[in-house]
Amino acid sequence: MQRTQHFFDSPVLWIFALLALLVLGVAPCVAQHTVVQDAGGGRKVELHYNAAGQVTETRTLGPDGQLLQKDVLEYSAGAYVPQATSTAYWPNGQIHKVTHNTYDDNSNFTGEFIQIFDESGKQIAGHRLTHDPQTGVYQCNEWNVAAQDYKVRECPAGEESSGTPEVVKKFTQDEVMQQLQHARQAAGQPQKAGNAPNAALQSTPNTNTKEVGLVLPAQIRPGQRVSGSVVEDPSKYEGVPEITVTRVALPFLSSGAASTLAGWTVEMSGEPPQPADGPIALTIPPGQLELAVAFHPAGNPGTLISRAIAIPHGPRAKAKIRTSYSAPALCLKRQLCAVRGPFSGDSSKSFAAFEERPAKIVAETSDTAYIAVPDRTEAGPRPLVVAEASKVIAFPMVVGSLNLRPDGRNLKTGDKQLMYSTVEGPEELPDAEWRPGNYPSSNLAEAQKLVPGFQAAGPARDGHEEREVKEQRDSKEKRAGQKHDAEDNEGGEILLVVKNLTPRQVTFRKSKDGVYVFRLNAASFKMGEFKYKFVVDANQTGNFDLQAWVIPFLAPVAGQEFPTTLATTAK
Repeated sequence: MQRTQHFFDSPVLWIFALLALLVLGVAPCVAQHTVVQDAGGGRKVELHYNAAGQVTETRTLGPDGQLLQKDVLEYSAGAYVPQATSTAYWPNGQIHKVTHNTYDDNSNFTGEFIQIFDESGKQIAGHRLTHDPQTGVYQCNEWNVAAQDYKVRECPAGEESSGTPEVVKKFTQDEVMQQLQHARQAAGQPQKAGNAPNAALQSTPNTNTKEVGLVLPAQIRPGQRVSGSVVEDPSKYEGVPEITVTRVALPFLSSGAASTLAGWTVEMSGEPPQPADGPIALTIPPGQLELAVAFHPAGNPGTLISRAIAIPHGPRAKAKIRTSYSAPALCLKRQLCAVRGPFSGDSSKSFAAFEERPAKIVAETSDTAYIAVPDRTEAGPRPLVVAEASKVIAFPMVVGSLNLRPDGRNLKTGDKQLMYSTVEGPEELPDAEWRPGNYPSSNLAEAQKLVPGFQAAGPARDGHEEREVKEQRDSKEKRAGQKHDAEDNEGGEILLVVKNLTPRQVTFRKSKDGVYVFRLNAASFKMGEFKYKFVVDANQTGNFDLQAWVIPFLAPVAGQEFPTTLATTAK
């Protein structure tokens, strides 16, 4: 099944597709000319071409001129690749096997229909496989000889899927402590860049102004202790709903300590100087609307770059006191992983790691730590451990990734480019983690910005986190005696949105106003990672741009808590 799907990824058939310059019907065209080639062993191959120079049919003939196999390619209007029918014959001329493969206009596989006959012409085997490219769901039917009909059966797992676990992983204290110890050792490895104060100031006066970003939590309250960080790639974090990013232009020196963030210091009112490459902790001053922030090279406080930053106040409602820890079932690379729990707000006192890779805590409040997935982390099960005070919390994390290929974005007028979008990781989610939810609670609002009117299945539709919705629903049921068994049985889903940011430049084939919207569930990943191909048609010469979002609507997973040991307490 997988082999058939990949058959039309071959270079020969892509050539056929690119030569599709005429609008043809779904039926094979009358050949305009025929080329005969030697196939060895006395066999010959006839290639039949249409007026556009496309191969529409190939015939393999035996030494005696007998037809052994016939392959027909059908070019429908607007299709990127042809539909294909292959027929093999018995020596007596009867049909032995017929295989019909279909694709949509973006070249996504949509179906395979196979019939196998004996020499008398009776069908003895076969299957019918259908695939919905929008959902990634496959349906399988197998030929039943007794019933002389196709019967539904479970589709086999794909080549890249070995089956997902049915239960959520449970950790032992030994394995958690070992992971934490190795991650701390990795975090303590010496940095390659030098950090001697004033070295850059003495070596060269050359500077390179670069914008960095000061990241702070978006919901903070007066008197609260919070942490942020300075990042060298602010665009990576802009638009994340639960944090704010303020850009600051710094004159990095061409070499030495002040050529990196490690050679800079951040000062804020009421706080001691703090290294710019580490956590930036502060207590939010009551009654103030702005923060006075100053950057200067380490050891040179006379050179100041000052900014007044508006304090990002959150809701005035009293914060809930959390007594346990929870995290998303799926955390995406190049996004932040929001872990809820009783934190100190000072991320210098917290530590996080995916497997044995230390993870940066980009921001922290008294109830949430925002953790970045390390760049080199691959998609799949990657346990997350968080050390906070005298506790170590372990989460059965699955890391997901979204890839758009190829990277080239320059086309000429009339060009076509096939893009591949792939979501990896959710295929590794245990069955029990496909429960519906809205975690973090900002997910629903973000989805509705991208897809107006979007409503997720189950608890997420109310716009609250899974636990809060359940409490509200239970309260209503007690008052009204209502039950929601059907809703409870609904599965979680993942929203994938791909948007054309340059609609004048290019068109995304079969998109709606330049946007593809995919609502994926557990069945979408049964055969492995989710893939969708689409054709970019160039309207003008130049670069085009696109953006994609992955938003899970899954209930959070609870963390397992362990007491820390003396061996792992020190950073």
